[in-house]
Amino acid sequence: MVEFKFPDVGEGIAEGEIVRWLVAVGDTVRAHQPIVEMETDKALVELPSPRSGVIRELRGAVGDTVAVGAVLAVIEAAEETAAAAMKEPTRPAAVGVVGELEEAPESEPREAAGGVVPPVLPRDRKLAAELGIDLAAVRGSGPGGRITEADIRAAGAPAEVVPTPAERIPLKGLRKAMSRTMTISARSAVHVTVMERADALALRELRQRERALAEAKGVRLTYLTFIVKALTLVLESFPLLNSSLDEEKEEIVLHGGQHIGFAVDTPEGLLVPVVRDARRKSILELAAALQELSERARQRKISPAELKGGTFTVSNYGAIGGLWGTPVINPPQSAILGVGRIEEAAVVRQGEVVARPVVPLSLTFDHRIIDGATAQRFLNALVEHIENPDLILLEN
Repeated sequence: MVEFKFPDVGEGIAEGEIVRWLVAVGDTVRAHQPIVEMETDKALVELPSPRSGVIRELRGAVGDTVAVGAVLAVIEAAEETAAAAMKEPTRPAAVGVVGELEEAPESEPREAAGGVVPPVLPRDRKLAAELGIDLAAVRGSGPGGRITEADIRAAGAPAEVVPTPAERIPLKGLRKAMSRTMTISARSAVHVTVMERADALALRELRQRERALAEAKGVRLTYLTFIVKALTLVLESFPLLNSSLDEEKEEIVLHGGQHIGFAVDTPEGLLVPVVRDARRKSILELAAALQELSERARQRKISPAELKGGTFTVSNYGAIGGLWGTPVINPPQSAILGVGRIEEAAVVRQGEVVARPVVPLSLTFDHRIIDGATAQRFLNALVEHIENPDLILLEN
């Protein structure tokens, strides 16, 4: 017998949740055939069988959380199965006068008797009729099981109203991981949020001009693509916003690369895939990366490695209608940008009130690392790039 244990599938995870068994006890499996689907720190992974054989035990039910190193399944190797089959005795048959009869399983249930009404006095039978009580459904408490007047009145009493219990939803999977991460963030960082608006008219015109070219290459060109690109350009001048704090060594770590995480809404909760070296990507390359990672995140086909290593995060809650927010920093990062819904708003241009598409921006930063003046200057520079998208193309 082979004990298949839950392995560490990446970057030191401690536990995982059983999402779905792909086999059942008694199934024959081949080596490397997936046997269970597990959720580990925001990612879904299929674990393969280490060898061919027959599944003899599955340990754990769907929804159970198991530790790394725990036994998930017991597999009987193919050669063990063959040897056991040769030794297995045949079940004896019952022999009757007209031949052999198959013996019924010992656990086969017997037919239950029912429909017999226990003894009841005539006056109590009359009371039951007046109250509309079915005596066959009443259990007697009197001598010999006799149904008493008290039994009948109890059967006719109104049922006690039991309050509906509150629904309880287990905190597990993505929501458990998100809860843990946000708790760490709230306890470790000093959150401050500054907000600003950017006129997106020129950005809208640029997107319309470049849209056909992108679609011809199978890429969906979104406003977020340009905002992320602008963000990477501005981060070069404000490295503190692309940093993290090493509390043990009392050092601020300025990251060499710009690895931009972006929040993706899924039915199970938020996932934050990371675009590696976003600064080095062209507009089309960045759009393609955002599109491809988003699709795989929603399908839960993204790997744990693609959810780690971010240096700055963007939360585009405007995609589902939000305007302003106070996004929570994704630890150990030092800042996160919230992008709201682009909508027409009245703005003053050259002394006149005109309608312009406006994008709301909310920047949350860790005040232990970044002061308010630096954060506002960063936001001002980002607004300048959004309002003058030629800067994005020139520095691309």
